[in-house]
Amino acid sequence: MKSKRPFEVEGKLINLSNLDKLLWKDPPITKADLINYFITAAPAALPYWQNRPLTLTRYPNGIEQEGFYQKNCPEYAPTWVKTYKTVADRTSVEYIVCNDLATLVWLANQAVIEVHPATYLANDPEHPSFAIIDLDPTAPLGFEAARDVALKIKVILDQLGLRGYPKTSGATGVHIYIPLKPQYTFDQTSLFVEIIGKLLIKFYPNLVTNERLVRNRRGVYIDHLQNQPGKTIVGVYSPRPLPGAPVSTPVEWDELARIDPSDFTVLTLPQRLKTKGDLFAPVLRDQQTIDHVFDLLSAELR
Repeated sequence: MKSKRPFEVEGKLINLSNLDKLLWKDPPITKADLINYFITAAPAALPYWQNRPLTLTRYPNGIEQEGFYQKNCPEYAPTWVKTYKTVADRTSVEYIVCNDLATLVWLANQAVIEVHPATYLANDPEHPSFAIIDLDPTAPLGFEAARDVALKIKVILDQLGLRGYPKTSGATGVHIYIPLKPQYTFDQTSLFVEIIGKLLIKFYPNLVTNERLVRNRRGVYIDHLQNQPGKTIVGVYSPRPLPGAPVSTPVEWDELARIDPSDFTVLTLPQRLKTKGDLFAPVLRDQQTIDHVFDLLSAELR
């Protein structure tokens, strides 16, 4: 791509600009590269971002400069960009909803690097689509510790007859998605993850924690409050504003023992999609119930 040019996608004209702007220095990745990544990843990524309010992180001057979060759709957005309005505590937010490739290209042209979709669909804001187990290792622990806890969670999920789908966070963490029927509240999905966390703490107190204060935290933190409304987590296939341009990537359970998050980047992910396909596809259709879990695990923790 040249530094600036009009670009037509899905019948919509987008004036791409500053295409040679360097967003990552090592390896050198420009805004044009980011746009190309989003175009390539769109068939896999869009199904997880569509119809969900988005919290976005923009880095117009590259990741080595300070970025900023954007929730409200800017006034200069094209009229064809869809939005979703929420009102809470007398404050309204008009979120962008990315339902098509044209919107995604426009966002990339705004130097959007991170995409944080809501856990709910815009047409059903009371019911999350999944419970998310967010595993965040406390320094000096890294990905290996998060991976080890993830594999322990896999054993618990198997015993409960539930299927979880892991992805790298793009940093040192692991996210496990448990897709659900749209009948549970945010409090229920949060409680579900909290119970699993407490069960792990009971058996692995030196490895797992639910301590909120970072200064007091040791081990791998399980943040069940990420399942509350208004909270978001970096979306599957979203790049991260970190050295190397890592991407939050679905992985197979048996891959966890041998992969490193740095393996999956804006430059390498397209080939992985060709080889592996979309490993997260079951998250869109594997609707499960957790009615049986609360009594069973609550009794275990008494």
